[in-house]
Amino acid sequence: MVAALYLRGPDDCGTSLHGATALGMRRLSIIDVDGGHQPIENEDGTVRVIQNGEIYSFPALREELARTHEFKTRSDTECLVHGYEEWGLEGLLERLNGMFAFAIQDDREGAVYLARDRLGIKPLLYGKFDDWLVFGSSPSALVASGLVPPEPDPLGLRLYLHNQFIPGPYSAIAGVEKLPPAHYVRITGGRVSEPIRYWSLPPESRQTQPPEQWAERLGPLLADAVRCHMVSDVEVGLFLSGGLDSSGILALMAKHGKGPVKAFSIGFEDAKVYDESPYARHAAERFGAELHHTVFTAEHVLELAAQLVTHIEEPLGDAACLPTFLLSREASRQVKVVLSGEGADELFAGYGYYRDVPPRDPNGRSAVVSLLRTLFRPGLAHGFRRSTEFGRRSPISGFPYAMSAAVADELLAALPLDGGAQRIAAEIERLERSWLAPRPSSPLTQALSVDAGGWLADDLLMKLDRTTMAHSLEARVPFLDYRIAELAFSMPADVKLRAGRGKAVLRDALGVHLGNDLAGRGKHGFDLPMHEWLRGPLRSLVTDTLHAGTAWISHTAGDELLDAHMAGRNLERPLWTLFVLSAWFQRLDEARTHAPAV
Repeated sequence: MVAALYLRGPDDCGTSLHGATALGMRRLSIIDVDGGHQPIENEDGTVRVIQNGEIYSFPALREELARTHEFKTRSDTECLVHGYEEWGLEGLLERLNGMFAFAIQDDREGAVYLARDRLGIKPLLYGKFDDWLVFGSSPSALVASGLVPPEPDPLGLRLYLHNQFIPGPYSAIAGVEKLPPAHYVRITGGRVSEPIRYWSLPPESRQTQPPEQWAERLGPLLADAVRCHMVSDVEVGLFLSGGLDSSGILALMAKHGKGPVKAFSIGFEDAKVYDESPYARHAAERFGAELHHTVFTAEHVLELAAQLVTHIEEPLGDAACLPTFLLSREASRQVKVVLSGEGADELFAGYGYYRDVPPRDPNGRSAVVSLLRTLFRPGLAHGFRRSTEFGRRSPISGFPYAMSAAVADELLAALPLDGGAQRIAAEIERLERSWLAPRPSSPLTQALSVDAGGWLADDLLMKLDRTTMAHSLEARVPFLDYRIAELAFSMPADVKLRAGRGKAVLRDALGVHLGNDLAGRGKHGFDLPMHEWLRGPLRSLVTDTLHAGTAWISHTAGDELLDAHMAGRNLERPLWTLFVLSAWFQRLDEARTHAPAV
């Protein structure tokens, strides 16, 4: 299992076996490079911990804990074991500021605890098989145990086709669950507790304050978050697009840093409308950064697609994985840590579709969308000729689904699911309602909470984690400092979305550092000319993969989708989502053939 995680931590590895519990981890050495070996134990060896991630609040925690505990390392991870002794698990969790997935074994209680950070920056999967509870940072580690059969999960994969990502707690492998963000489980006596929530988003404030007062509160938090995220014993770089979010981070890094920031950008020379590199160069020049630029082409897709599917480890139909994968490869040649701007759009209403969040009935559902759902329930036979199959959106957030539940179910007809499309639609609705912010909250705040609970956690953050870790590169996300998230969700909606423009308060807070030219840039998005490439240089790749012989996907349905796109409809998103699933199934078939046995 540890070997399967090699790229996530090539610098060190450690294992322990106490009683019926085996712990193992790989380490990417960032803090206390030479001395932070894990597992780390308490003074008498009765409690031990392994962790993936970083605890940014560890200097203050260490100072407090050192009064009563003996530290053997300078590692942030050691604060977990002593903090657990001092405050208990929930007392520890409420004091942590960081990105983490960790396991604590307490011999005194005969218990093991698994915990994940508040916003789901670091992954943690687990499942009970026979008499064993198996957990890890990736599906491959679980399968490598020999206890987890590499069998596909019918509902998880249909949810993937519907959304382009698999929303937790589902995964692609039957019996394996994702521990939800801000939750922990307790394992004792052969029993696993239900996930226990330890943190929630705050309710939206009903106080009337001028927008500038919210910006004045946000500004110092942003500066402190960037400062904390730069704490490292190795050099820290930046993914720079030239947009508001990454340029803001660069400005704050320049204030805290001791030399030029190494910034990494990517562009598209043959598709200028998608290319942000001039803005990245402008920001780098403004703040004296050392910019390293990479050009992404369709040839890179041909080169990297197979590697990407292997390293992502579960289907993820976000085509931006490809340039992020290449960017991570280039950055890893010079630095071991990068900061990135994920999260700002979901906290501060950056996407254009938030402007169209409709009025809702008392159940939180748009009356218009409810009517459309009733009127349009076409089957696959008409699906590729009807825009309703590929233009559906979340009735709460407006997030655009990749395809309808009916199409997703038909494509996976060879992988039966009781309840079919109705069960998929019902589960999507249940999940989205479980992610809602506390009431009373405005429709916009409800929309943001749904996107933060799904799209952010299980698409954007998984994409960032998997693509960077594939190159042994740690990515940190300052906007997802939980203090910023709490402040953002407590803000009234019109502070974030003002005069039809998103991220208004973020522009105000960063404008003092960026100036109007950078702070005033509109939302661009990390898009690719995939619709053109699929009809040109990538056509053979997609066609060959869809026809490669996997028995899991309906070839008739896949051909219909492919033909509709080639005939002129822009179905790049559902088509790429299906392509990734087909490639993933090929690797699953290989894994099933060579699965280890205990």
